[in-house]
Amino acid sequence: MGTVYKVKVVLPDPAAADLAALHGLIEAELESVNGRMSTYRPDSELSRFNAHASAEPFPVSAPTFEVFRLALEISGDTGGVFDITVGPLVNAWGFGPEDVPETPLSDAEVAALREHTGYRKLALDSARPAVSKADPAVYCDLSAIAKGYAVDCVGRALEQAGFLDYMVEVGGEVRTRGANGEGRPWKIGIVSPDAMLGGLEQIVPLSGWSLATSGDYRNFYERDGVRYSHTIDPRTGRPITHNLASASVIHTECAVADGYATALMVMGPEDALRWCEEHDVIAFLIVREPDGRFRDLASPAFERFLAAAGDAPNAAGPAAQERR
Repeated sequence: MGTVYKVKVVLPDPAAADLAALHGLIEAELESVNGRMSTYRPDSELSRFNAHASAEPFPVSAPTFEVFRLALEISGDTGGVFDITVGPLVNAWGFGPEDVPETPLSDAEVAALREHTGYRKLALDSARPAVSKADPAVYCDLSAIAKGYAVDCVGRALEQAGFLDYMVEVGGEVRTRGANGEGRPWKIGIVSPDAMLGGLEQIVPLSGWSLATSGDYRNFYERDGVRYSHTIDPRTGRPITHNLASASVIHTECAVADGYATALMVMGPEDALRWCEEHDVIAFLIVREPDGRFRDLASPAFERFLAAAGDAPNAAGPAAQERR
């Protein structure tokens, strides 16, 4: 997955714990998802599906089918701003296996790629299970949801093994259950987008919840003074240009939080906050201002979540505070 992971488990009986077996369980879950849904492995299910230049149904495993199902559900929920078929555009802009282009893509190049995108070009058959393409040239990238799904898989595997107090984090996506070693909810930090200062913008207490963050501050490049983010807007075929720097979503399932966070990054701050209000989504947004400061926006559901957890909205600083 091109990232690192951290798992913390409160052991019922540390003296009797088999840490090697626990580590093996975690690695097996992560490898299972990576082996099925990686775009970098030519033998993965996803890579073989992308190479399947046919409209005939392509059989997939139950886990891969579930991620496709969740992805299309989120696409429908968000009006198509979350779209796993933008993979060719992600790659062409230099955020996949391909190199960064020497010059920005032309309108004609973007239009040609967009002809083969659109989540409605995918169809699911749960009976087989299988996925089919209306356009054989459709290429899918599950990066915006599969990492969250992997976190969920590790969490569920830990629960089945009898570990009910844990925190799983893969590349910034988090799932929790129970309490930490102090018997309290897990404290999860939302990182500030300021690469120079670092630090945390907000701290959130979580127990039985997941948190996923999408941002423009880690995977990007600049050309001639223009910032190109890895988040591609399916409506334009181009990297986002608005000033939303980070979107974090809390949900019971990390895969859903992962997908929603990506969708909010595409929407931009005003539309994202409005959508969260309409759908009662627990979200925390960080907006980059022209003067270099940051402004925090919390959805009403996020404010209620913190209040219910017994934390004031300024757990890591005032929610509307501006920072350089």
